[in-house]
Amino acid sequence: MRTAPVQRDPLDNRNDLILGAAAGYCAGQVRLFAQSLAQTGFNGRLVLFVHGSQLGSMKDMLRTYAPSLEVDLVRIRSIHEHPKLVRSCLKRLAAAMPAERISVLKRALLRFHGKPHVTRYFYYADYLAAHAGFVRVLLSDVRDVVFQSNPFRDLEPGLHVGMESEDLTIATEPFDRDWMLDAYGESMLRELGHKQVSCSGVTLGDFEAVRRYVDLILREALRLPFRHMKTRIYDQAFHNKLFYCGELGDAHPCQPLKSRIATLGCLDPAIFVLSETGYLLNTDGRVAPIVHQYDRHRVLVDLFEASMPA
Repeated sequence: MRTAPVQRDPLDNRNDLILGAAAGYCAGQVRLFAQSLAQTGFNGRLVLFVHGSQLGSMKDMLRTYAPSLEVDLVRIRSIHEHPKLVRSCLKRLAAAMPAERISVLKRALLRFHGKPHVTRYFYYADYLAAHAGFVRVLLSDVRDVVFQSNPFRDLEPGLHVGMESEDLTIATEPFDRDWMLDAYGESMLRELGHKQVSCSGVTLGDFEAVRRYVDLILREALRLPFRHMKTRIYDQAFHNKLFYCGELGDAHPCQPLKSRIATLGCLDPAIFVLSETGYLLNTDGRVAPIVHQYDRHRVLVDLFEASMPA
């Protein structure tokens, strides 16, 4: 157990919003995300998008481990919540529809049929359109993220994007290379291949910057043929193209262990500095507010599980 909690930020978070897609995850996989957020004293709104079958277990988990949080569980409808036989029938039906000729139909089909990495942006767009009163927004993965302090503390205007290891480029990281090549072709890979990989899993900023970012991601997804997009997870290719082509405006890169977002998947755990009180520290000795991809490192899994036991 941590012997001294992070000092709670006096900043009022009531106008801050966190959106996360939890559809398909069991409540236990979301526990550390919610539990750690509650420990920071966050008093804004957390929104989790879930399938109907998850509502009961998610409510129980949140009531037990994060009772202080204001949480909105939003039920979504997706092909992925249906049994295999039903999914097969729905896929055949979708394949017979004229998605490319009717833009509204294409959008509806991709929203229902697409992979969660992409469809989550439809849910984000809907929620932001219906809740314009928030000031700052965080879009976050939920299975592999923990919070160590207020993620919005001293947040500058504009968009803030997480960066992967400085040793990785789009052309040398196999998944990112394939995503960029498949989504945009050889010319875009040649143009951006030398750039450091930016991770789409954690992005935050002021309300308008995030709203615009979500709209741009969906624009990129809807440009590609439905028959192609329904089975692809190109969100990170879209994210990097928009970032490096200057379409995200005032976007701030958040380097791992040097900023508010510690994206750790490809880092050597030998460089991690852990405090005596149970926190991962940035290189300046401060607590890293958002820790992403901690589950790739046993030392961090043990650290956070010990700090927030089930």
